[in-house]
Amino acid sequence: MNYLFIIDPPENLKVKKDTSIFVMKAFLKKDVGVFYTTKKNFTLNSNGSITVHAHKIKNINESVIASDPKKILISFFKKVFIRIDPPFDQDYLNLTYLLSHKISKNELIINSPCGIRNFNEKLSILQFKDIIPKTITSSDAEEIKKFIKKNKKVILKPIHGMAGNGIFLVSINDPNLNVIIESMTNNQSKIIMAQEYIPAIKKGDKRIILLNGKPLPYGLMRKPKKNEVRANLAKGGHGSLSKLSTNDHKIINTIKPFLIENKLAFVGIDVIGNFLTEINVTSPTGLVEIAHQSDIDIEKIVFNELS
Repeated sequence: MNYLFIIDPPENLKVKKDTSIFVMKAFLKKDVGVFYTTKKNFTLNSNGSITVHAHKIKNINESVIASDPKKILISFFKKVFIRIDPPFDQDYLNLTYLLSHKISKNELIINSPCGIRNFNEKLSILQFKDIIPKTITSSDAEEIKKFIKKNKKVILKPIHGMAGNGIFLVSINDPNLNVIIESMTNNQSKIIMAQEYIPAIKKGDKRIILLNGKPLPYGLMRKPKKNEVRANLAKGGHGSLSKLSTNDHKIINTIKPFLIENKLAFVGIDVIGNFLTEINVTSPTGLVEIAHQSDIDIEKIVFNELS
């Protein structure tokens, strides 16, 4: 009963707020072996085996207390959790190739390397046209401006971003529109997402955590601060518990078969008003805030679903 978490360097994580830390602590309480490593510490050997230099965690309090790293076969672990923050860069991509090589069915890895690789967190919503806002993805400035002109107010997003970074609310009369598009698309060489502005963002952006396709009892409604359209907690948004609506369950039931088929066991979806806006599969967050504000044993649910 040993578990490996592939995370960003622990000194870069906020111990009291980080979801990966929360999950590792939940597993530690069950008296199982909990290890961590980073994406640079894997070796694919000529015989097809994968080894990793991993630290065994002794305790997590104000920081992660762990042993010196040891070289371990990946088969030693019952489950391996990929919990690296975006951007999904070349190193991240190569890690998914390496992990897919040995465990072709990915049944031991959360989330599946193939699932992470194949389904971009922004673009994957386009499979569900009936539950998403009007959206295009393009690097063509004229196409983007046509979309903005038609939809009046539009959110522009980088494809591989996180935490609200690089997001703009624009209109066709915005004096900085051309430079924003030029910068975001790197002079029409990089695809971005344009999405119609949803006025319901003023009430918040609901993060819903799905474990094996099943939602936690509450979502986290992240409300943007005054004069801000980004509700991300990293951008000053305030999070509060929110019951799941009938429409939330409709969205969940729509995407659940897709999540199960692609072995995406730990997912955070974002819902604004009646619309699905993102499917986060790399390192979805929100567990700490939900656990602190509810009377439900979130740690127990997480362990039972993911162990």
